[in-house]
Formats: sequence, C-alpha cells, structure tokens
Amino acid sequence: MAAETLRERDQSGLEPGASRLDELLTSQQVAALLQLRVSTVEAYARRGVLPSLKLGRHRRFLRSQVELTLTELARRE
Repeated sequence: MAAETLRERDQSGLEPGASRLDELLTSQQVAALLQLRVSTVEAYARRGVLPSLKLGRHRRFLRSQVELTLTELARRE
C-alpha cells in the first residue's frame, strides 16, 4: 500500500470516511492480492497465520490485519 494512503488513515487504521466493512475481503480476494492459491490462504487462516473472521460458514479477512501480519512476517526475515 502506498505511503500516502497509510498517512491518510486515522487512528483506527481506516481511511477517512471508511468503515471496517469496506475492508472485508474474501479468501479469493486475499489469494489474488498475495498471489497465492485460495486453498493456501484458507489453510493459513485455519492455522492462524493469517487473521480472519468466521461468519457462519464464511471466512472473511480485514485488509488492515492482513497487511499488518505481512509487515510483521517481513520484519522477522
């Protein structure tokens, strides 16, 4: 994500006027963003590598949490 976008976010981590629902992603969307297979994203979510929410039978990801997790993983390397 561009540095300008990160600076525009308020203390909640959202861009002005955005809500948490605006940043919900499906497994397919996360897979496309990370250039991974959907099955890999879902396996990472089940194992807790990628934070996710279960809504009934559906799994959703908060973009900001996925970005934060990737940043933390990159720092470890």
